[in-house]
Amino acid sequence: MRRQSLQEVQDAQRIPTSRSSAYSSVKLAVALVLCVPLSACGLVMDSAFDTTQEAIDADMVDKGWIPDWVPHAATHLREVHDLDSNTSALAFTKPRTLPLKLPADCRAIASGDSDPVAFNRNWWPGEATLNGSYRVLRCTPQSGKSVFVAVSRSEDRVLFWRTYPR
Repeated sequence: MRRQSLQEVQDAQRIPTSRSSAYSSVKLAVALVLCVPLSACGLVMDSAFDTTQEAIDADMVDKGWIPDWVPHAATHLREVHDLDSNTSALAFTKPRTLPLKLPADCRAIASGDSDPVAFNRNWWPGEATLNGSYRVLRCTPQSGKSVFVAVSRSEDRVLFWRTYPR
């Protein structure tokens, strides 16, 4: 039995050029079909800031992800937003004695009447906690999204979310 040279082996494994470009095109098409729909998952961004000033410095207020009414004394800000849908959620802590200056259009509602937040994060309270430990307000919708604020009964924890209406 004759041994093949290295060159003969490489030549046998090589796909002809016309087939090679067709093969590359198929690989590219498959990659696009699989990757493009999944790329929307990459549009969800999470942020955490120790202080409101850090959030301001990161342009989160100017970009609209953190409302400008969040007190400067707020701490432990946790935020998530979807660039594609403009849904968002924010949780922060504030001093109990510091009054929250919400927009005048925010009105108290029954906690069960709010639309659910669009994200599942460990820093966001569950529905039972939200309904039992927070007072909920509905604000004027923004860009077709429902807007809610919830303040803990102890007045030290605040939630803000922008989500799809039910």
